Amino acid sequence: MFLGEYEHTIDSKGRMAVPARFRAQMGRGAVISKGMGTCLSVYPMQRWEEKSAELVAGKNSDELRDFERRIYPSASEVELDAQGRIVIPAKLRAYARLGTEVTVAGVRDHFEIWDRAIWRAYQEKLEAEGGKIPF
Repeated sequence: MFLGEYEHTIDSKGRMAVPARFRAQMGRGAVISKGMGTCLSVYPMQRWEEKSAELVAGKNSDELRDFERRIYPSASEVELDAQGRIVIPAKLRAYARLGTEVTVAGVRDHFEIWDRAIWRAYQEKLEAEGGKIPF
């Protein structure tokens, strides 16, 4: 399970260190893709395959076509280098408006990468809606 919030940086080559607690869960690699909102999602390969199957089930052909054209062309397989970093493709960095300072957030079965300022604004919005949190 991916839990917690970590502040990291992206270097000029698009490399970002993955939080140490998350590295072991990446096993045989991971997939990075556009996330929900202004962020990127990183799923371990096995979970990506499971999630992909779940998401396509029950969609009609038009919905499926649109979904597949949005998600798969932008997705990229990533592996940890010897220093525990991944390379975030330039197109995905642009999509999520990532600067050099980012927040890595654990979200149960995956983790998300957010520009730090965008993450903070999003968290402030959630805090303002705090009465809706179920526990």
